[in-house]
Amino acid sequence: MAIIKVANSSKKDAIANNFSKGVANYLSHSQVQKESAEKLLEIAKNSVISLPKGTILEIGCGTGFVTKGLIKQFPDHFFDIIDISEEMLNYCANNLQISEAEKELIQFRKIDGERVKADPHTYAAIISSFTVQWFEDIVNSLNRLINMLQPGGILLLAFPNHRSFPEWKKMCQELNLPFTRNQLPNTEEVIRKLSIPPHKIHLLEGDYTMNYENAADFFRSLKIIGAGLNLKQEKLSIPEMKRLINYWNSQCYPDQVEVSYDVTFLLIKLI
Repeated sequence: MAIIKVANSSKKDAIANNFSKGVANYLSHSQVQKESAEKLLEIAKNSVISLPKGTILEIGCGTGFVTKGLIKQFPDHFFDIIDISEEMLNYCANNLQISEAEKELIQFRKIDGERVKADPHTYAAIISSFTVQWFEDIVNSLNRLINMLQPGGILLLAFPNHRSFPEWKKMCQELNLPFTRNQLPNTEEVIRKLSIPPHKIHLLEGDYTMNYENAADFFRSLKIIGAGLNLKQEKLSIPEMKRLINYWNSQCYPDQVEVSYDVTFLLIKLI
């Protein structure tokens, strides 16, 4: 079981550093990510009857929600497990409860998923949960990854889409404040722009609702797990942020603040 490191760009370094800081608290503040990982594994189990021989690439292993399940489901495959955060990668590698024989089938690499290089028809499957929304060029990056799949191979993704956090957006609109959530993929647009060889697509969307004591707790939870990095040029000032939080709390009182994630599950199988 080897760990290999590859350098990142400056923006991706910021993303990696944020997630590295959040690794200690990730498990206790990432319920949506965990539930989405479970759904992704369920889709893999029910939809993927067989895979061609070869390596399975997991992009963005995090703390190992998906990794553990993949190893159980596909015990005869070699795994190329990557993450942009060295701390996340180390956590995943050190906490996999698997046999020594299984460890011999795993390679860990610190690398940005958009910088993976491989010959065409290299991978039997490419699987990723809650990572591709951080891609700078999601369409071209997914096209490159699809080109790395073997005939009969699959690309299986889970990611929060552009319909996530409508409550946050509504509060900003009512206050005439910028909605500073990072840009999230529009699933339909992404699929329309992909250049895919003959294939079958299975598309599913899931709604996940989280409750927080107040709006500040919601924003704090994003920061705690490393997902609070603002990549937009437009940001709220401290007074504007306080105004947003106080208004959001007042609109929900005496109930908790409710926040919705709209998650896309996308399976592309080459034929």
